[in-house]
Amino acid sequence: MGDRPILTLDETRLLLAEYLPDEHGFDIAEVAPDGLVFTADPASLSTRPGGTVSGPAIFAFADVAAYLAVSAYLGKTPSAMLTSSSITFLEAAEPGELRARIEAVRIGRRTAVFTARVEDEPGRLVALATLHFSFPGRRREL
Repeated sequence: MGDRPILTLDETRLLLAEYLPDEHGFDIAEVAPDGLVFTADPASLSTRPGGTVSGPAIFAFADVAAYLAVSAYLGKTPSAMLTSSSITFLEAAEPGELRARIEAVRIGRRTAVFTARVEDEPGRLVALATLHFSFPGRRREL
């Protein structure tokens, strides 16, 4: 296993459509050696009174992006499961498109750790998440 994505942008977009066919607000903007960039359409993000994007919406976005990154790095891995995570909210996210840069921290035989740096439309870092996935169905394949 390498430390860079093995799927292309188009292949990762196909997985998004296959894995999450009802998820219409997320897209993959970039698949590069240093990570992946995902976007979330403002219409797919719930807001709180006061007009900021809700924390649960930001976390769900980071989770979906990292889940897809597992397959981008390892090849198709629908059995990936989020086993633990932490998220720090740094700023209130202004309504608008969100962007998440997903980077692999560690990829092992049965687990992987990714970080998600989430920015709002003005480009401010609004959240930083660490997501730890296991992929039990791949144990024998690797």
